[in-house]
Amino acid sequence: MDGNQVSDTMPGSTYGRDCAKTCGCQNGASCSPDDGRCNCTAGWYGSNCDGACPKSRYGWRCRQVCSCKNNATCHHVDGSCACVPPWGGRNCDKLHVTQTSSLIEILVPLSSILLVVTVVAIVLYNTGCFVKTEDHEAEVLRELRRVEEDLAQRLQPGWLRRWEKNIRHLTPGDLIGEGMFGRVIQAQLRTPEGDITVAAKTVCSEDSQTYRDFYREAAILVVVHEDNDHDVRRSNIVQLLGMITKSKEKYILLEYSPTGDLLWVLRQFREGDGDDKADILDRFLRYAAHVARALGELERLRIVHRDVAARNVLITVDDVAKLADFGLARDVYTATDYVSTTHDGCHKLLPLKWMALESIETGEYTCQSDVWSFGVLLWEIATLGKDPCYDDRVQLGFLELLQMKGGCTQKSPSTTMTTK
Repeated sequence: MDGNQVSDTMPGSTYGRDCAKTCGCQNGASCSPDDGRCNCTAGWYGSNCDGACPKSRYGWRCRQVCSCKNNATCHHVDGSCACVPPWGGRNCDKLHVTQTSSLIEILVPLSSILLVVTVVAIVLYNTGCFVKTEDHEAEVLRELRRVEEDLAQRLQPGWLRRWEKNIRHLTPGDLIGEGMFGRVIQAQLRTPEGDITVAAKTVCSEDSQTYRDFYREAAILVVVHEDNDHDVRRSNIVQLLGMITKSKEKYILLEYSPTGDLLWVLRQFREGDGDDKADILDRFLRYAAHVARALGELERLRIVHRDVAARNVLITVDDVAKLADFGLARDVYTATDYVSTTHDGCHKLLPLKWMALESIETGEYTCQSDVWSFGVLLWEIATLGKDPCYDDRVQLGFLELLQMKGGCTQKSPSTTMTTK
């Protein structure tokens, strides 16, 4: 099946309780009877298996790299090459000519073109203008696949190039937050429409975990913003404005929210510096609904946030709550909310008091574990920003929470959580 043809939906595919829900799987994909997830056939990808593999890849989950040469078209299912004359052969790397004169006519202009291209490439390389974007993107994808295969699969080729901004167009401003691994600054970004204020996130260390966190956050935001159903004007996920990855200091550029984060707003209200208390219920329930919509969008894209908390929700100038911080800024706002631990041989900072118990025990995160964290966020709203406590204890370590799991398996979170 060609990638440009209209895709076919499997008729009659259902899932869920009493098979009441209809699968959206396309192009021969099978549908999980439990949750409706699609198992794509070779050559297709996406949540509904409705996207053909990009031209450079083919096969199951688009993992195979095409070997077609000389502008040949690679079939997204089996990787076969459609050659452009006069090229032929399996990989379109052999000239098919019948006369010596024809060969000369082809090789002479071809050699001239190659000579010009080589000279230009050498000049660009020596002047520092030649950047191996594809090589860098491939390196990032390899790193992402090690920890999150589904996320790497959803990235369309050229995603780094499409969102790249020039470092010369960024004017750094005030520091908003700083921690052991990352910092956020207010900055001015020059655009064709004029200067705009942005929040620029960068990293302070160069270890592999920080590297993965940086590109994981960037990749998630790219996948969200390049989704066909994403409406940046209505979305409750923080807006991505660009990235800077070609300079020594790398940045993720996000919309700037002068109001600050939800935790700060809650605590200001608790201290008596907030709005009239008459509108407290309506205002904070509206914030909760905004975060729930953001989690719904992430679930549709099968993306897990891993750190849903009031400190990671921004309040815009329009009084809209937007979910932010997908793994980079961990300790930027307050180091006391994270516990340092070594798990599976890796040193990590974990938001233990916001994590689902199964995530603490197994290290696995799902949309369901995000819902648990959302429940803790609701508790933060109800207490106007107090620190979550379990079993009347403010400070709990990794092993202590695991031990508590055995004694709390029959209790709901609300029965073990108390105020500080």
